[in-house]
Amino acid sequence: MKIGEYFISKRKLTEEQLRDALFMQSIGKKRLGEILTDCGYVTDADIALYTAGSSGREFFGDLNSLHIDKKENEYFGFALLYDIPAVIAKKDGVSYIVCNEITSSLSEKMAFDEHFKSYKIAISTKSKIYEALSKIFISNKEFSEKEILNEAIEIALLKGSPNLRIKRTENIYMIVMDGEIYQENIRALSLESGQRIINIIAASCQVTLKKGEGLDAKFIFASNFYKGLKVSIRVAFLPISSKLDKEMMLFEAVMRIHGLNKVFDFESIGFTEEKAELLKKSYIHPNGLIIATGPTGSGKTTTFYAMLKLLSQKKGTILTIEDPVEIELRESNITQMNISEDFGYPEAVRVMLRSEPDIMMIGEIRDEITAKHALIAAETGHLVLTTLHANSSLSIFGRFKSLNIDVVQLFSVLRFVTAQRLYNPLCPKCKKKIYFEELPSIYKKALMQDLRFTAETAYRMDIKENNGNMNTEKFVNTAADFKDVEYIGAVFVRGEKTCDMCGGTGYDKRKPLIEIAEFNDAVKEEIYKDLNLLFKQSYLESVLINLSGFKSLKTHAFEKLLAGEIDPQVYFSLSR
Repeated sequence: MKIGEYFISKRKLTEEQLRDALFMQSIGKKRLGEILTDCGYVTDADIALYTAGSSGREFFGDLNSLHIDKKENEYFGFALLYDIPAVIAKKDGVSYIVCNEITSSLSEKMAFDEHFKSYKIAISTKSKIYEALSKIFISNKEFSEKEILNEAIEIALLKGSPNLRIKRTENIYMIVMDGEIYQENIRALSLESGQRIINIIAASCQVTLKKGEGLDAKFIFASNFYKGLKVSIRVAFLPISSKLDKEMMLFEAVMRIHGLNKVFDFESIGFTEEKAELLKKSYIHPNGLIIATGPTGSGKTTTFYAMLKLLSQKKGTILTIEDPVEIELRESNITQMNISEDFGYPEAVRVMLRSEPDIMMIGEIRDEITAKHALIAAETGHLVLTTLHANSSLSIFGRFKSLNIDVVQLFSVLRFVTAQRLYNPLCPKCKKKIYFEELPSIYKKALMQDLRFTAETAYRMDIKENNGNMNTEKFVNTAADFKDVEYIGAVFVRGEKTCDMCGGTGYDKRKPLIEIAEFNDAVKEEIYKDLNLLFKQSYLESVLINLSGFKSLKTHAFEKLLAGEIDPQVYFSLSR
């Protein structure tokens, strides 16, 4: 009996809950059992007992009665065993691989790895397996906490990872590295060792952690692997609660690494030819303001550095101020400055203006003083590039107004504004089709609403089946165009875990998604007729669509959904 049918028969699950869980499995990275436990429908023990019963395997509710040899487990390695998860144990002279679920990767290893063939499979709960792994691997005192931290940073540098995370899971700490698609576990630590590493990081940042208080700080790391190269690491300390001891002061840490990024051109970053040409227009502007919006880690800085690389060909003086400098530019006409507690953005901008550069990059507008100086620079013959925290390219006017900035003054110097996100496309080889009617009702309703979202969508979607792909017919638009559309035929989701093209991840290499609101002469002439349009996004979008070819992130994401490049989950993350 299948797992869903089994739990329905046990009245632990409804058919609707199972349907939604199956869809979440088809577009996500988790197994169905994990999804069911995450949703609270069943327990970890329920899953383990079902797995044991359905596969005819022995169930071990308590691993303490088994013989667990440390060397034998170390032979397989922590990374492999933790990811399954599994532990090697013996009972009555029989060797077992004790796991929580029989995965395809485990089955393959059992079939093809000679060392695995001598083991039988048994089932236990995840918590018992993690507890056993902790006892085996955490007891290893081969390295000090300082050495463990340095090793983790070096690994992240070697693999080009932007983030390292010291996070708590079960009753242990994990050092986790962000990869292109998935996170990679580097090492497991006891609660005590994990907290000591957190304290070592805090000492490197010269800050004191206080119970219940988050903190943002930074430190410089000198890499041995890169022959002393110094990189800047920004750290977010996150206070967490402890179920074990309410008096414990526990933290997690997220370390963002700057300094080893490379500068690429727009096409190499992943922009389409159309978007690359729009971004290259920065070269023709002798002055004005270019603003990038988007969350941390969305690629704004990478895009700006590609723009600075292009602008450096003008041979004029370029000054940048950042917190910290993320990429060292080698062009002789570019000077890069770090800000500090004593030398913030307002002071740095004043210094920049006195230096009379042709082009200025201000890492971020955070306050009224910095915003006003940026506008002054743009009005007095400088080209200014800067970033701003805003939800979209068209919401900047409200943000600047909240900073007491004259919006008309801002509008007069504005060249273009971008909003950017990063996403993982589906693997073109193994992606699979899901018919619209098979989607959970909440997805169907949201997608049908988005078919009619506003006049910003510059074409009519007449959706047809063509060898499993979606087609759209381009069409001049109004909001009424969507009234004729009754359904979406199908969408695509991640495919097989055995795919050789994507390595079983289901996804292709990460790409940027960008909207560019270009405020050209025609747009400005129209907006000057009624400046209130700046605070009415739907009207402002209409003007930009008609006079500059604007296309929003939501429209871009919807196109990619219909083309089968992304799944609904990625679509909603990009468009909301």
